[in-house]
Amino acid sequence: MRWRGLRLVVPAVAASASLLAGAAVVGASAGSPSGAPAALPNAVPAADPLRQKKNRVDDEIDQLRESLEGASKDVIAAAVAVRVAQRKVAAAQAVSRAAQAALVKAVAHDKQVASDLAVAEAQQAKAERALAAGRAQQEDTRAQLGRMAREAYMGSGVSGLAVALGADSPDEFADRVALAGIALRSQGGVVDELAVQQAELVARGTKVQAVAGQVAELKRRSAAAVTARRAAEKAAAAAAARTAALLAAEQAALKVAQSKVAAERKRLSSLRSEQAKLQAMLVARAKAQAAAEARRRRAGIGGGGSGGGGSSGGGAPSSGGGYLSHAANGPITSPFGLRYHPILHIWRLHSGIDFGIPCGTPVYAAAAGTIISAGWAGGYGNRVVIDHGMARGVDLATTYNHLTSIVAGGHVRRGQLIAYSGTTGLSTGCHLHFETLVNGTFVNPMNWL
Repeated sequence: MRWRGLRLVVPAVAASASLLAGAAVVGASAGSPSGAPAALPNAVPAADPLRQKKNRVDDEIDQLRESLEGASKDVIAAAVAVRVAQRKVAAAQAVSRAAQAALVKAVAHDKQVASDLAVAEAQQAKAERALAAGRAQQEDTRAQLGRMAREAYMGSGVSGLAVALGADSPDEFADRVALAGIALRSQGGVVDELAVQQAELVARGTKVQAVAGQVAELKRRSAAAVTARRAAEKAAAAAAARTAALLAAEQAALKVAQSKVAAERKRLSSLRSEQAKLQAMLVARAKAQAAAEARRRRAGIGGGGSGGGGSSGGGAPSSGGGYLSHAANGPITSPFGLRYHPILHIWRLHSGIDFGIPCGTPVYAAAAGTIISAGWAGGYGNRVVIDHGMARGVDLATTYNHLTSIVAGGHVRRGQLIAYSGTTGLSTGCHLHFETLVNGTFVNPMNWL
């Protein structure tokens, strides 16, 4: 999970306002959250979304640190600050979008309830007018019936038949009987009309009550909608303000990161210089080894380089079947290959592999050879370089970096204890950065393990 040995493969470019755009950092999925409540027997523990989200962010930050392994601590801090700010901005923007969507929904609901309330109030007013008109008609009918009663009373209570019998001739009798029937039928019609009007008034009164209940419910909904709308407006405003503040923080972090560009280029130049010295030394030794081998062949003398022979030390890790043995007992946590520098916007080579081991872990010679360099090496920290001589027709060398201490020198055997791991130099944590060089050129160690 660490890297050393930087080799620039793309010309440096000026840092832009989006210093981390395009960074090849992918957040790993979080595992089961630690500290979760004990599950029931045979039950699967429930996942904690917040803890999983935090784990994903932590993993992404860890990978960012790993991609910047070998950079100065202030550059790493600046890059992490930018990434954290970007993460927070993205989360705040998602909250802001959700708040805006909720506000739009609340406004639409408020408008719909207000429209329904207006329609219901209009229907209520219409029903009340109809009820008032029905009552007026009923009063008119009652007055008409009252007049008829008074007229009958004023007629001395003489029945229609008595009036008819007072006729002087048969024709007058017939006329009086007809008129009396018409009067009686008229009174009966008024009574019937009054009954109809009474029924209509009951129906209209019921409708007024129903509409009034609907209006009351819509008024309650309207008040709730107004409250929800105000809450949504407040939430949207708060989310927008937080997003703006986080955007400002992101811009500030970007400015800090941008201010580190010049120093980071200078530091990388220094590391390239240190690396170039090692490569030049190994190239010269490879040429000397090749020349010596050629002379021996011409003289008919066997031999060659130290090769991978030699007895293995008791604590050395077993070989994976390749020419070299593993230099430490621990997992390989970061492979050989190109890494993107999110501050300088360049690709650089992670020139070895990393063993994820604690500080103070024994480090062993991967094969027999001669220690040609042991000591401080700038960004590599304490470093050991072993020349293994000619192997597979090439000059092979290995390096062991960021060591806490070095305990061997001169010729060493395969598996011999040579040092203890650490985090010296430009390192973000305890580990062993292990490299292989063929004729002075960095190659993937996995091809030799």
